[in-house]
Amino acid sequence: MELKRILARDVKSANEKAVALYGNDVLVISSCQVRGQTELIVAVDIEPMPAELALQADEATPIVRAAPVVKQGPFAELLGHSMDQNRRKEMPRSAEAKAVVPEAAVAVQASEKSDHDERDYLRGREIVAMVRDELANLRKEFKMGQQMAMWQGGVPLARGLLPLRNALNEAPIPAALRALLMDSIKDHEEMDGAMKEIRRQLSHSLQDIGADMPSQGVHVLAGPSGAGKTLMVARLANHAAMDQGCEKVAIISYNDQRAGAWNQTQLLSAQSGVDCYRANNVATLKLLLDELSARTLILIDTPGVQMSERLADIGSVCGCAHFHAVIPADASSVTIRRLCEQNTKPWDGLILTKLDESSQPWPLIQLLTEGSHRVCAASRGERSGDWNKMTSASELVDIALQNLNVPVEQKPEASVDDMQHQLAMASARLAQKMGVTHQSIQHGPA
Repeated sequence: MELKRILARDVKSANEKAVALYGNDVLVISSCQVRGQTELIVAVDIEPMPAELALQADEATPIVRAAPVVKQGPFAELLGHSMDQNRRKEMPRSAEAKAVVPEAAVAVQASEKSDHDERDYLRGREIVAMVRDELANLRKEFKMGQQMAMWQGGVPLARGLLPLRNALNEAPIPAALRALLMDSIKDHEEMDGAMKEIRRQLSHSLQDIGADMPSQGVHVLAGPSGAGKTLMVARLANHAAMDQGCEKVAIISYNDQRAGAWNQTQLLSAQSGVDCYRANNVATLKLLLDELSARTLILIDTPGVQMSERLADIGSVCGCAHFHAVIPADASSVTIRRLCEQNTKPWDGLILTKLDESSQPWPLIQLLTEGSHRVCAASRGERSGDWNKMTSASELVDIALQNLNVPVEQKPEASVDDMQHQLAMASARLAQKMGVTHQSIQHGPA
């Protein structure tokens, strides 16, 4: 699989161009605006290249293709002309600045650019691998769904449970868990009884999912990018500082080179008064751990890129560290499986995030039903106070069942005979009342 970049004047044109170039099965990874144009990043399946052609391609001179010409309006032309004039004015100044910059600074800039390019390359490889795993998982789920459909065809269900069966088939439930739920409701006749049975089955499977929250020792938080690791580290540090004191807690940001990541850690640490430190390599991390050995709780924040390497580095300098996986509540099965495979040993606990944003936590429920993982903390919002030590099984079950697309059961309409009977009774009562009134008028007192 290979990533391709497409530029067009709008989203519709970009999608049409992607389909025209790579077919209807092209997968769109991202879409954004770049200099007034729409940029699409798409993933394309490519055939493996033979070794002879690969060697010839490496030796051949790369062909530079001209960028597509985009027709611009008067405003765009005037803006481009003004930018060209400013660029010409800045060229002599930049040349003078380059002459003044020492050779050491040039070497540092070159090294930083090389590190940035390497991080982008590794991040791109991980994205492509994740997309390929997602596609493979979709194919696997589709095949299992077909097999389950054939099996369900021979299992009789009550007519009132057909909407529930359709809702379970449409929800992003793993095939194994869906088969378990479908088997549990086959003996029920009504919707209420089937829903109670599903709730009972899930609650029973999710018993004893709680674990102790990190309070002492060295604890490492790892997870995919955007899972909320930095905010969760700040919440744990704030909670520990309120119980033990700020001087007993420390935060270490290990090898996180994302733009603005260190500033965010400093800002969140300042709110709770906890000291924060930065380590860009293993030697610095070991030095910090030795100097902070007197602290009661040390929290280490890690990036989402090269997770296995970062965890191995921390484990090599701190054998007593506890590793926790930070998982969004709506994470897919592939994301959860990849996260469980990143660490060589079982995780010491799971930390759930974005419970308030989740609508389909079925892959997470499938993971917890296996009984090999425990939840030690959970968060429900962006504020530091929107969290608790752990979540209950009933909360996850409520989130999952409330978002099932089950149609509301409507009461059957009254039959024609019932309506005629009600009209006849109403007419009789009205006629009786009118007759009594007329008689009282005729035979009233003189």
